[in-house]
Amino acid sequence: MNFSRPEQLQELESKSEFDLLIIGGGIVGSAALEMAASSGLSSILLEKNDFASGASGRSTKLLHGGIRYLPQLQFGLVRESLQEQKILIKLLGGLYKPLKLLAPIYKDDGFADLPKILQYNFISSFAFKLGLTLYDLLGSRTKKQRHINFDKSKTREMFPLLKQEKLKRSFIFQDAQTDDAKLVVTLLRNAVEINNATAINYMEITDIKKQSSRYQITAINKLKGNKYEFFANNIIAATGVHALPGDYAVKSSAIKFSGGAHLILKDDPLKINGNGILLPKTEDNRIMFVLPWFGNTIVGTTDTETFSGTLDRPYANTDDKEYIIRHIKKYFNVDTVEYISSWSGIRALIDNKLTSSKNVSRGHFFNNIDERFIQISGGKLTGFRLIAKESLENLFNDNFKLTPLSFIDEVLDLSNKFNENDLKKCFEHYCIAKPTDYMLRRTHISWFNNSGGKDELSKIIENFDIDGIEVDTSEELYDEGLLNETY
Repeated sequence: MNFSRPEQLQELESKSEFDLLIIGGGIVGSAALEMAASSGLSSILLEKNDFASGASGRSTKLLHGGIRYLPQLQFGLVRESLQEQKILIKLLGGLYKPLKLLAPIYKDDGFADLPKILQYNFISSFAFKLGLTLYDLLGSRTKKQRHINFDKSKTREMFPLLKQEKLKRSFIFQDAQTDDAKLVVTLLRNAVEINNATAINYMEITDIKKQSSRYQITAINKLKGNKYEFFANNIIAATGVHALPGDYAVKSSAIKFSGGAHLILKDDPLKINGNGILLPKTEDNRIMFVLPWFGNTIVGTTDTETFSGTLDRPYANTDDKEYIIRHIKKYFNVDTVEYISSWSGIRALIDNKLTSSKNVSRGHFFNNIDERFIQISGGKLTGFRLIAKESLENLFNDNFKLTPLSFIDEVLDLSNKFNENDLKKCFEHYCIAKPTDYMLRRTHISWFNNSGGKDELSKIIENFDIDGIEVDTSEELYDEGLLNETY
């Protein structure tokens, strides 16, 4: 069975009951589907928008260990993430990319995530080095994997545009990157085409009713308007920032939103040469990442209390963009900063009204909604496998595993220019339903080309037989901040 939307709809029409329903097509839901299906459970995943259209496709693309959470004394979370890196590198193939990150320490700047008492000039370098040493210990890292001290000369050699004035010293440490959206659809393709799961996008659950020992599910195909009903014996809700459907909305987990905006710069204008930089301190006491990204450069930050747009379509506003550009100029010897696109993401954190989103735990938590119904919230991208495993083991008396993924080279080889063969492959094996699924989440056409890939739009749209699709597509790209006007 192919992971195409028509075939997935036919599969739903042919079945009346599933062992497991997963609500939400982000990274945790997708991993849970693959693990459940590979264990023999009849499993279905429904996503009300496109897969990875929420936080799982809008992250900073890091599978990091969480160095910044050490000052918050979240040692368990950091150790868990570092140990997960060792597992994921064996499972994700080319979707796991080791990355060297530079942490420069400047006089009178400190480091945003350190306690205030450790930000003074005489102690900040020592404090950060101590943190990196603990980072290496928690990750059980070999000598080759441990952090390295850099003086100003070595820093300038490796990062020639990074400002040297007031630079005291730097550290290089190891972390990793992934392509978050492509990881999601690869997990789903494995679940569907190898393990016979069902996964459908643009399918909104409108009601859930408990009937004896199972749940009656009502869902609407948002593209056609037709209704589906079926039964599920167990439910995992991995709904991110969204509440539960129907009458269960009042039982939804209490969460707090944390936003983050990013710019994509064309090529490598900051001369980071395939490495990353952790910029130590913004004007509002946050950190910022500068990262390589498939030949281009990502610059961005997280932990904003507010966001622009909607929960489904947040965007980086003018203030967000100017904020990022201002800090690029603070740390790099550049006069102008030109970007080709931007995005914003919102993630769900544990709601603790006594602290800012910057200090809220990134740990995940479960909400037992009903006897066979749980909701999972929070967590980091790096922990997706472990979160999915724990979700399943909360409901089933079994040991669930994620095995090495197939189809990785295929998804990485999808071109960031329009290609008819790639589009056909995405229809047949990556469940696209709209042009933006192809342009934003199966490829990077809209992110890596000026005006959101507008020049390719007409050739792509003609392959979709949906009323009003041209207007719908331009509106979505406009909402994302990728087009200046709609059609």
